[in-house]
Amino acid sequence: MVKALPQRFKPELLAREGTRFELVLPQSQLKRLSGILASSNNDVQVSALFSRLKNHIVISGRLETRFTLICQRCLEPMDFDVSEPFELIFVDDELKAEELPKEFDPVILDDQGHIHVVDLFEDEVILHVPEVPKHSDMSACNQGPTEFGDLPVEVEEGKPNPFAALKKLNLH
Repeated sequence: MVKALPQRFKPELLAREGTRFELVLPQSQLKRLSGILASSNNDVQVSALFSRLKNHIVISGRLETRFTLICQRCLEPMDFDVSEPFELIFVDDELKAEELPKEFDPVILDDQGHIHVVDLFEDEVILHVPEVPKHSDMSACNQGPTEFGDLPVEVEEGKPNPFAALKKLNLH
């Protein structure tokens, strides 16, 4: 059964019921993400399932969104689509997080065992922002390829060379 997810919730209760949910989260609510994007007018769609894995509460699912970023080649806005799976394990403190195998991404709960929905997904979304955003096709940047090589050197005639006096010195 698909449920709505409250803004602040206790994962243990949702895992006990095997809750499946779908969530639409505006990028503008993700304050740290908004500072990275050229525009935060898009939404993040999340579909996920709470479950148990041994003694741990797990949330696994998929997030989808479109980032509007500034291309670092042409400095124009560009869209970058993301559709990625995730799997997170809830823990009570940093010590328990360090004990987990490296393949698990921990989420630390507050003192009452709750988490805020924005806190849960903001880090996961930010991880998918490209480090250096750029169009995958250079032609989208509206600039031709850069040519490297020797440039013609123009020598001005009649101007004295300031190093000519050094030729007269005997350095041996």
